Amino acid sequence: MNVSYEWYSSLEKLFDSRTAEFKRNGNFLIKYYYYLKIGTKEKLEYLLNKPYILGSGLPIDEVFLYDSFRGIVINYFENAVPFLKTSDFSIEEKIKACLDISRQLNTFHGYEMYFNDIQCDNLLIDKDGGHLIDFDNASFFGSFDASSRYNLRDDSGNIILSSVKVDLYKALICYLSLFYNIDFLKKVYNCSNNSISNFLLLFDNTSIFPLLNRATNSVSIDDIPFPDIKEFIPFLLDKERFNYDLDKVKEKVKMLR
Repeated sequence: MNVSYEWYSSLEKLFDSRTAEFKRNGNFLIKYYYYLKIGTKEKLEYLLNKPYILGSGLPIDEVFLYDSFRGIVINYFENAVPFLKTSDFSIEEKIKACLDISRQLNTFHGYEMYFNDIQCDNLLIDKDGGHLIDFDNASFFGSFDASSRYNLRDDSGNIILSSVKVDLYKALICYLSLFYNIDFLKKVYNCSNNSISNFLLLFDNTSIFPLLNRATNSVSIDDIPFPDIKEFIPFLLDKERFNYDLDKVKEKVKMLR
């Protein structure tokens, strides 16, 4: 869409980020970039030519201001909140949100791209389900630019490069952050070597540990399949077992401070 400065100025401004301004146009959000990283426009144009992923914040149009590219249009999820800012969602609604985002992320990987920026702020929940947003840091399979490095390390201290499994692993950490109401990513990053094993250790001696152990091992071992989020649902729905695990996890989290 090609717009005028007067039209853009008339829109309701919602917030600013470090790199962009966000304004609302009805059910749509205009992301107006202050500047673009090298290659970002190319990736956005690539995604605009791919089928829209239902429920996601995938770009649906470009914004040109007097014929100059300035931003993108995305769907606006008015009542959605980030995973760590939830208050009144049931366990069933949280499960649906995670299943929705898992579907969106798997579809996105089918476009041969890594997301590279899985964090609780980019995973939203509302009464309709879950929404994966902010695709600016995505990279193509096989590319190794700065955006293809997650701030995670293996137990030997080596930086873990982006992969489908690493996207899934960080999404799993966010899913559990939603259910346990604990910022597990922050806890992992605050550890001295931000190793993925630090997250696993928080769940030592819990009923969910074997499943998480398989997920952790799969990140570095190709022939171990990453567990589907559906495999975690029985643990989340078992209230007695969940609360027992939660108490154990909370005690370990306190020791990290």
